[in-house]
Amino acid sequence: MNVKAGRPKNPPKYKKMLKDIIPVKDIFLEEELPIYEGLVDIYMKDIEVEDMSSGDMDNIMSLAMNRVLEFRLLKSSKNDTDKQLDISASVEKLHKQNEKLRESLSIRRRDRINPNEFKGFSIVDLAVSFDDERKNILSEKTKQLKEEEKIIKERRKDYVGNRRDLDVEKLEDEVN
Repeated sequence: MNVKAGRPKNPPKYKKMLKDIIPVKDIFLEEELPIYEGLVDIYMKDIEVEDMSSGDMDNIMSLAMNRVLEFRLLKSSKNDTDKQLDISASVEKLHKQNEKLRESLSIRRRDRINPNEFKGFSIVDLAVSFDDERKNILSEKTKQLKEEEKIIKERRKDYVGNRRDLDVEKLEDEVN
């Protein structure tokens, strides 16, 4: 009997499990695989990996599989109205199941949020933060505009104006 001592191996990552280890290539057609994998990626973005549980993984897998199966059913009945009526109950069941799965993921995500993390943080803090940020942006803009004005004034310091201007200063040689 071969018994290995020591710490057990790390389990596979959830994304690897959902895409590579579970035999999705045996379940889906070749053109359906990118859809499944894309849906897994999208659903995984909503949940932080370190907070995921095996239940989350199962829900994500079921959500993605249901969507691909729904597309398959809709595609197969594309030009056949009788078939569309036949699959409508199945599609409706998939929608209801997906809704329950999403709700379950949402509830677990809410449960993992630490309510003490933002304790003492209020809308006033947000408003002050926004005001400070806005004030800094406007201050920088004002500073930049004053610098531009200074450069323009420096370039035009010898300019006295057009001779037809009412407030023009007459030069000595134009007095005639």
